[in-house]
Amino acid sequence: MLQEEKLEQIITKRKKVTSVAGEFNVSRQTIHKWLLRYKRFGIDGLIKQKRKRSNSPPANKTSPEIEQLIINLAEHYHFEGVISLADRLEYENNITINPTTIYRILKRNGIRYGQYQTFTRKRWKKQLYAHRDPGQELQMDTKYPFGYKQGKVIYTIIDDASRWAFAWSYDSAVKEHTIDFLDKVLERAPFNIQKIRADQGKEFIANDVKIFLESHNIAYRNNTAYCPEENGKIERFHGTLNQKALQWNFYPRDTTDEIQYKLNLFLHYYNYQKKHRGLGMDSLTPMEKLNQLKSVNFPLQCYISLNSFDDPEGKPLRELWDLDKHELAFLHGVPPVWGINHPWDLQHFRARRTY
Repeated sequence: MLQEEKLEQIITKRKKVTSVAGEFNVSRQTIHKWLLRYKRFGIDGLIKQKRKRSNSPPANKTSPEIEQLIINLAEHYHFEGVISLADRLEYENNITINPTTIYRILKRNGIRYGQYQTFTRKRWKKQLYAHRDPGQELQMDTKYPFGYKQGKVIYTIIDDASRWAFAWSYDSAVKEHTIDFLDKVLERAPFNIQKIRADQGKEFIANDVKIFLESHNIAYRNNTAYCPEENGKIERFHGTLNQKALQWNFYPRDTTDEIQYKLNLFLHYYNYQKKHRGLGMDSLTPMEKLNQLKSVNFPLQCYISLNSFDDPEGKPLRELWDLDKHELAFLHGVPPVWGINHPWDLQHFRARRTY
């Protein structure tokens, strides 16, 4: 056997390892491995043995039951990414799985991220930015949940640094409602507001609005016309509002008070429970981000008087809707301490709030 002959020549020092490695066209490390096997096992150590292929699945393979659970979640929550699906899996089923594993499972089963799922392809991203201090700049806009002709409009505002959001419903978008909305924001914002940015809607560029902001030492800036990307964070908030609230139990026949009640439930979810993955958020909720930035002054937020909204029969809505203690605490404006057995979720809202 040529291999044995060459190794004997190396052992008797008639040849060097380097020359033998050149003859076999292998590395010197390989020759040293052969030498060790030859000295220990003899000629049997040089014979290549076929590796036994194990038919058992890898020890870290995700079970088919969990894979199916992930697929079901991805199909039910179309707009949730892999990180949000991982959070939801841990929240609802107490199962912790890395988001990368969820990505591979969905791609392997042809659910997402394939060549035919164009809506989940990676897109080119523009240059991102985020302010560091809460209140340094807020983005404001209006949202028409049922179209322009339905007589319902939602004023929205979001903090650039912490993503703290607030919204209020009106029957029209006029300067008087803009001033009223800004007054509510100033009462509830857990930070000092320095600047507000908005588009060039007539309800925002009115002189009365600018005078109101100047009287509170707040700078105001209009976006460039036809450039919604300058208000990117509030536009993204509108996307989340559409996906997780407006398409569930929001109807054109609802009064502004009923819409506001539902908005407050969503705002509590958005500010206190939803983890944000935007630039600088690090999977924190807006209130956790404010706490991290040392803005811990939590005033009354999204306040609604329990007896101010009555149904046509004169019953207070708290009796009509049979509110529990957690919802009562929220409506009073006090951030509730959610227990393990009763965390607030939109599914709970959808199941209980049908009109």
